[in-house]
Amino acid sequence: MLNLPVAMALKPLQALLLMMFIPAVHFIQAAASGPRIDVPLAGDNVRGVVGIAGSTEVDGFDYSEVFFGFNSNNAWFSLGRQNQPVNNQIIVNWDTTIIPDGTYRIRVVVQRKDGSQVETGVDDIQVRNYSPAGQNNPSASASIAPPSGNYDPVLERTSTPLPRNPAAVNRQDLFASLRAGLVGTAGLFLILGLYLGLRWLNKRR
Repeated sequence: MLNLPVAMALKPLQALLLMMFIPAVHFIQAAASGPRIDVPLAGDNVRGVVGIAGSTEVDGFDYSEVFFGFNSNNAWFSLGRQNQPVNNQIIVNWDTTIIPDGTYRIRVVVQRKDGSQVETGVDDIQVRNYSPAGQNNPSASASIAPPSGNYDPVLERTSTPLPRNPAAVNRQDLFASLRAGLVGTAGLFLILGLYLGLRWLNKRR
């Protein structure tokens, strides 16, 4: 960091150039070093929908992909692909309610346009939706397997019952309206018939 008294002693233009140059150097170093995961960290207890946050700003960024897996094996499951880099933001959301409690790990892989890859990962993440924090579930990986393939929990939504639409017409209402219409039409024809009959009788007199 730039020492403030030193900066004040420099000429204004020199101080301005230094203040602009130092953050740029940090940004270039961060972009060249590879992706980063800030949240969650090793040993964290998580539940519900977890925002995996960090940075995927890498030189030559093409796309990034986030994976999760059990800490005890090498199987990985995709949480989706991201086409835009992020910096100090949520990379992807991880819905832990659809997997069993246990110890997991996550990995962020950035694919460069030249075909190379850079990655980072975090181990020992404790998913605790249905068991107390600190309690392991060693049989989880053997009894229930996470969904395979390139599934994206962000796209999975829980259906919520909607209130009844007052403009909606059900079958009973339709038949009742049809019956009332037929009765009304028959009544009109009856009245018209009586009217015409009375006129015919008056003309014959």
